[in-house]
Amino acid sequence: MGCSKGSGRPGLQQKKNGAGYSHPVPLDFKPMQIENHPGYEVVCINAEKLYERCKSVETSEEITDLCGIAVGEIEDVWCVDAELVIDNKHRFKCEKIPNTNRAKTSFWFCFRFAYIDQAGQKFHTSKPVFFEKTVILSDRILDKRLSLQCEVFLDCFECFVSGPQQVTCCIGQLILVKLVATVELMIPAFGFCCEPDDCTVIETECPEFYPCWPPFPPQPSPPPQTEPQGGEENE
Repeated sequence: MGCSKGSGRPGLQQKKNGAGYSHPVPLDFKPMQIENHPGYEVVCINAEKLYERCKSVETSEEITDLCGIAVGEIEDVWCVDAELVIDNKHRFKCEKIPNTNRAKTSFWFCFRFAYIDQAGQKFHTSKPVFFEKTVILSDRILDKRLSLQCEVFLDCFECFVSGPQQVTCCIGQLILVKLVATVELMIPAFGFCCEPDDCTVIETECPEFYPCWPPFPPQPSPPPQTEPQGGEENE
């Protein structure tokens, strides 16, 4: 027996044998009604829903040999940053392992650090480093309607001198693995967002010109008035 759009009544749920449930949904039921708040409205949006997620926190020790690069022994070293390397040779992969509840992500990254040797301060950028991680999710991953997403956040949080011309850096990897799908959701809303403020832009390096008005030479001041001398009055 297939599904039929015309079968049943909206809001009234029945069991397979035709009997109604003890507490059927009222016929006048409207989902997401918010009373006493006339400013709200119920809207249907197309959004990406998160069905499942997990995180993996890893730390890798990356050893860099600066023999032939550093001048003398390395005196001090500190982290600068770490970032993903994504190009035609270094692919970012996030994929389900077929017929299992596992997911795998692999990526390349590089890191930078500064160090001081007998010649002064220098900076070094590592070659791309490969990293791969496999995680276990629930059986939801087998649902083909759910897609897999992976996010990677890197941090070079410590470097130290591990030899006369050797540096070891600790690279932290925070990996988020998600199962998502694009769905239609009903949500309460206030309406459209208000108009944003104007952006602050730089059109010229010169400051704005505010001329004085009027742009004419100032009027001469009138001569001071003098009183008659001796108290004489004109007849």
